[in-house]
Amino acid sequence: MIAGMKVEEEIIRDLERLDIKLYVRGQHGYWASL
Repeated sequence: MIAGMKVEEEIIRDLERLDIKLYVRGQHGYWASL
């Protein structure tokens, strides 16, 4: 049970990191196109 929770936490953290990367890249692309 505890191990499953820990895995979920790490997956969520990875997803958050990916979201931030995509967001930053999207913002950068937006500014570059102006």
